[in-house]
Amino acid sequence: MPRRLWPPAIGVAYVAVIGALGGLHAGNVALGALCLLDAYNPNTRRFLRVFWPFIATGALYDSLRFCLDPVTTGRIHVTGPYLLDRAWFGTGTHTLNEVFATHHWVIADLATGFAYLIYVAEYLAFAMLAYFAGHVTRARSFARGFLLVNAMGFVTYLLYPAAPPWYVAAHGLGPALTGSAPSPGAAARFDALLGTRVFDDMYHHSVDVFGAIPSLHAAYPVMAAVLAFRTRELGWARWPAAGYAVLMCFSAVYLQHHYVIDVLLGLGYGAVAVTAVLAWERRRPAPVL
Repeated sequence: MPRRLWPPAIGVAYVAVIGALGGLHAGNVALGALCLLDAYNPNTRRFLRVFWPFIATGALYDSLRFCLDPVTTGRIHVTGPYLLDRAWFGTGTHTLNEVFATHHWVIADLATGFAYLIYVAEYLAFAMLAYFAGHVTRARSFARGFLLVNAMGFVTYLLYPAAPPWYVAAHGLGPALTGSAPSPGAAARFDALLGTRVFDDMYHHSVDVFGAIPSLHAAYPVMAAVLAFRTRELGWARWPAAGYAVLMCFSAVYLQHHYVIDVLLGLGYGAVAVTAVLAWERRRPAPVL
């Protein structure tokens, strides 16, 4: 297998740039090291050729921490999304998030908490199952769709930063408090029930507090479900994936992380992304790996 310098060089350059900017952590090194898959053997090179969009997405998400504050300070929307959601989808005096803040159940806390933990893993698992089942073209569409929907979401976070429901519950409808700490919202009930710190630790490392619109939590599962229905090798997972997508949409609202409008926009973003990658797939011949 001919060796190539540029894939590992990209990984080294990424780690070097993050180190120069400050805030280098083990996750950055791990992302950069994944570029070494190109040099290990032909199988890992083929794997990297298909799955590199997932790596790129991780790098893009982490890099948001360098630009979010300077770009969004003074432009964060707190009142607008709340009033719009209350008028369109609320009870007239409360949003559904506020209703669920006072009406919640142990079984729902557990089900929604578990759903929130696996939303990325579910999507990645479907992509890998398609890949190892021999449907490389579809696995590539999973990967491209993931990068595309996240890129669309990240741009929206910068253009229209919006406070999530848990922020409004904690800080009110006044001007946004920049530098606010991330919160697990009502997912903290999951940790309290099981005596864990899973969500507390996970959101402690969150990059973006004011990234409620769109809900990518809703986008990933609906994309996974659509692609599962289009993939023969995932036939067994079609209806479970559809059910999980419905549960995730409910979870996003129930756990105080998104308004209904955020979820609907997330579904729209997911629909655009999956339509685009399937159209690309139809126009392009199957890759020779």
